[in-house]
Amino acid sequence: MHPRPLTSREREVLDALLAVDFPGVERLRREAESVQVRGGCDCGCPSINFFEGRNNGMTHWVNAAVIGSETFDGLFLFTVDVAGKGEVLGGIEWVGQGESNPLELPPADDLRVTLATT
Repeated sequence: MHPRPLTSREREVLDALLAVDFPGVERLRREAESVQVRGGCDCGCPSINFFEGRNNGMTHWVNAAVIGSETFDGLFLFTVDVAGKGEVLGGIEWVGQGESNPLELPPADDLRVTLATT
């Protein structure tokens, strides 16, 4: 059911992704305190969306590679630009190269988090 609170794993991963400094991150950290999951991917991967509705595009801010993965599995944090609000948390997108998708995001301790290059 949506909207729903983040699971403890989702919360840990979001906090790890927001630990990287980039323009506007302080505001996003405050927003993250009360953010809810509003949707996910239909393919069954652990991607989650914090915003649904009309927006003016997304910005990819942070990448996270799964440490020790034999593939290029990882995820990224993105925001969406909403008229009248500006950049808000958009979601966490899973990028998997393996044969199947995990049921949940990897533990935050298993991630190497870096600022996305534009």
